[in-house]
Amino acid sequence: MKQFFKFFTASCLGTLAALAVLGLIGFAIMGYMSSLKPDVSSKTVLELDFSNAIPEKTDNVNTGDFDFEGKDYPGLRTIKRTIAHAATDPNISGIIISSKSIPVGQSTLMELVTEVEKFKESGKIVYAYADYYTQSGYLMASTADSVFLNPNGMIELVGFGSLVPFFKPVMDKIGFKFDIYYAGKFKSATEPFRLSSMSEPNKVQTKAFLNDMFNVYLEKLSELRDIDITTLNEIVNDFGGRTDDLSLENKLVDQLLYANDFNALVRKKIGLEENEKIEKLSIYKYISRVKLPRGKGKSKIAIVYAEGEIGYNNDNKGSIDDSRYLKLFERIKRKDDIKAIVIRVNSPGGSALTSDIIWNEIEELKADSIPIITSMGDYAASGGYYIACNSDVIVASPNTLTGSIGVFSMLPNMKEMMTKKIGVQFDTVKTHDFALMNNFVYDPNSREAQFMQESTDDLYQQFLSRVATGRGMTVEEVDEVAQGRVWSGKKAKELGLVDELGDLEYAINLAAEKAGLDEYKIVEYPTIEQDPFKEVIKAFNQNSNASINPYTMTSPQGKKLLESVKDMDRLLQMDKPMARMPYNIMYY
Repeated sequence: MKQFFKFFTASCLGTLAALAVLGLIGFAIMGYMSSLKPDVSSKTVLELDFSNAIPEKTDNVNTGDFDFEGKDYPGLRTIKRTIAHAATDPNISGIIISSKSIPVGQSTLMELVTEVEKFKESGKIVYAYADYYTQSGYLMASTADSVFLNPNGMIELVGFGSLVPFFKPVMDKIGFKFDIYYAGKFKSATEPFRLSSMSEPNKVQTKAFLNDMFNVYLEKLSELRDIDITTLNEIVNDFGGRTDDLSLENKLVDQLLYANDFNALVRKKIGLEENEKIEKLSIYKYISRVKLPRGKGKSKIAIVYAEGEIGYNNDNKGSIDDSRYLKLFERIKRKDDIKAIVIRVNSPGGSALTSDIIWNEIEELKADSIPIITSMGDYAASGGYYIACNSDVIVASPNTLTGSIGVFSMLPNMKEMMTKKIGVQFDTVKTHDFALMNNFVYDPNSREAQFMQESTDDLYQQFLSRVATGRGMTVEEVDEVAQGRVWSGKKAKELGLVDELGDLEYAINLAAEKAGLDEYKIVEYPTIEQDPFKEVIKAFNQNSNASINPYTMTSPQGKKLLESVKDMDRLLQMDKPMARMPYNIMYY
C-alpha cells in the first residue's frame, strides 16, 4: 500500500509539474506575442506595403497545410476602415507608401487608392518611395503628395495584356484529349485544351475588357498625377518609365532619391530631429492595435463573403462550397435581428451545381422579405454572376470583371495515349447501351456526345432563365449579352447586368436604406476558424523573413506563372458542368 501511495503521489506531482510547465510556456508565448504588438507612439508613420494577398474577409485564404509563414491576411474592408481610423489618430503623422507591386485585382486596387485619397483630407502627409514600381504599385504611389524613386529605378507602365498557355499541341503528341461541350460562343475557358491559339471571339472580348480596365486605370492616374490621358497613352506606348531619368522627365515621379535621403525628408516633414528614428508602423501591426466599431443598435446587416473558386464538396478557406454556405444561410435564417444581407462576390465561378444551390438560398431569403444587395469585387463572372443575378440590387466597380454567362463540361479521353502510345487494350461487356458512358478510354459515340451537349445546353438555358427572372429581362435579351462573354462592370451596367457602380460600403448603405435602418451592426460570414498552432508560429515568425511557401518566394513574374498553372489545375479537376470565366486576370 505504501508503494501504491508513493507511486500515486509521484504520478500526481509529475502531472501537476507538466501542467505547470505547459502553463508557463503558454504564458511565455502570450507574453512574447503581446510584446510584438507595438504601441502607437507620437509621430508614428503608417507604412503601406501590400505585399500579402488581400482577401475580402480577414484570413479567408487557403495557405495550405504546411504554411509556416505566420503572415496576416486582413480583409479589404478591415484595411480600408483601419486607414480611415488612422486619419483621426493623433499619434499617426502620415502615411508612407512603400509597395512596389500589389498582387490584387483592379477593383481591390482602386478601393485602396480611394481610401488613401480620403486619408489625405486629414492634412497629414502621404509620401511614396520605392526602388521601382509595377503598374499596381505605381497607381497606389500616385495617391501620394509626392512620389519618390530610387535613382536606379524604373516604372513598369506598359498597359494590360493577356498571356494564355495552350496545351492542345503537346496533348496531341502524347495522345491525350478532352471531350468538351460548351454553350456560348465566347465561353473560352476550354480553349487551351481544344485549340492551339485564341479564337477570334475570345480575342474580341479580351481586347474589349482589357481596354475598359486600362481606361479606368488611366483615368484615375490622370487625375492623381495631373497628366492628360493623351500624354499618358504616349508615355505607355513609349515605355516612358523605363529609366529613372525618363520617369522624372515624363513627370511620373517628383524626385529621385536614395532611401536615406527620403527618410531625412520625412523626418523634417513630421518634425523629428536630424538623426531621430522614424517610428514606422506597418498596416498589419496597426490593425492589431485598433479596435474598429461594429456599429450600434440591435438590428444587424450580414455581409456574406462569396470569394474564390466555386467548388462542390470542397470545404476550403478562400473558396465557395455548397455544404458550408448552406449551413451559413441556415444560420442567417434563424437570426431575427438580421434585417438585410449584402453578398460580396469576388469569384471567377466554378461549379454550376453549387451556384444554383446558393441562388436558391437567396430566393428563400427574399421570400422572407429580407433585402439582398450584391456587391461585386474584382470578379463576379459565370458562377459568380449566377449567385448574384437574383439580388434586389447589384452593385459593381467600373473595373469588375463580370458576366461570362455560359456553361462548359470537360471529360478526359486517354484512348489514343493508352492504346497507341502505351499499348494497353480494353474490351467491354455491358447490359445496356450507356453503361460505360463517360469512361476515359473510349470515344463517346454520337448519342453519348449528343446527350452531353444537351445537358450543357440545358444548364445554359437555366442560367439564362435565372438571369432573366432576376434582372427583369427576357431570355432572348439575356442571351444577346451572355454567350459566355466577359464584360467590365462599367459595360455591364450599360447592358443591364448591373444596377449601380460603387464599392462595398455603398452596397451596405443601400441595404440599410432598403431595410429602413438608421442604426445597425455588421456581422460577417463565413466564420474563419483560427489555427492555434499557426498563431504560435505567427508569433515567433513575425520579425523573420523566413518562409517555406514557394509561392511567396518567387518574383511577381513567377507568381503569375504559378497562378496560371494553378488555374489550369483547377480546370483539370472539374468533373461536373462548370460556370466559370476563361481565366484569372493578374495585374502586377
